Amino acid sequence: MNLFDKDLIITLILLFSTNALGYMYSYLIASKKIGVNMQIQPNSNRELKYLRKHTPLFIINVFTLMFFVFIGFLFFKDFIIKPQADFYFTQISFQLFIILIFDDTFFYFLHRLMHENKYIYSKVHKIHHRANSPIPIDYIYVHPLEWMSGFIGPFIGILCMGGVSLYTFWMYLFIRNFHEIAIHSGLKTSNLFSLIPFYGTNEHHDVHHAKREGNYSSTFTVWDYILKTKI
Repeated sequence: MNLFDKDLIITLILLFSTNALGYMYSYLIASKKIGVNMQIQPNSNRELKYLRKHTPLFIINVFTLMFFVFIGFLFFKDFIIKPQADFYFTQISFQLFIILIFDDTFFYFLHRLMHENKYIYSKVHKIHHRANSPIPIDYIYVHPLEWMSGFIGPFIGILCMGGVSLYTFWMYLFIRNFHEIAIHSGLKTSNLFSLIPFYGTNEHHDVHHAKREGNYSSTFTVWDYILKTKI
């Protein structure tokens, strides 16, 4: 594969830009320029010094993520990406739905394991829970092993379909990144998202950070309802 492949460059730009926007959003929240009257936890300690403290690991993880995506495209693009001309919008939508289902299922059980296994929690997941009242960049303020493990679910979903459209892959990255940024914002969810069945709201995940248990789902809350871990 060409190191200057257009698809690879667009993918890296997408990853960088969404995380850059997430950082800008975090700055606006931490500096009290937006969201003061929308906070889920009104007495949170989210300030600029908090943002500065979490910035180094955020930067490390973003560029490590981009490096692994770069390597993945070099060696696995032909296994996971199919020519767009073979797909229509309905097929792309179906592919996106399947990826999100696999992703959400794997995330729920991995996340729950990291809480219920005290060793894994203390060595890996505890880093993420240094934030009782998170800001957007805290979605990737995690141990590198944790976010790398998070790719297993969607990767399995993609392989089960024999590869997906590149547009599907981009849409997945866009939706997943912005949802993670939103649920770690500490701000109340827009009423617009209440129209989506079982949508994982900001409040749902904020309670998880505050209590450090329950509400293990991310994008959808189906597994929390089924296994009675919703609080």
